[in-house]
Amino acid sequence: MSLNLDPETIKIKCPHCSNQFEETVSRLKYEPKLSCPRCKRYVGVNLLELHTMLESVRRQSDNLLKRLINRSSGKRSA
Repeated sequence: MSLNLDPETIKIKCPHCSNQFEETVSRLKYEPKLSCPRCKRYVGVNLLELHTMLESVRRQSDNLLKRLINRSSGKRSA
């Protein structure tokens, strides 16, 4: 079972004016060029870093789910 993180939001800090705003993972994956809502300047998202972070979160959540399932099934047979 793989975790779908596309609808989740990520906080982004504008490198120009330090404004913080949120965007969905889905939008960042498909439109990595944003403009800051405050200063309207370009804010780029590093897609390699984004995908690496998302894959790490997926692996960790899958491992946690497996451990929870193993504990749950272990208690039933005890």
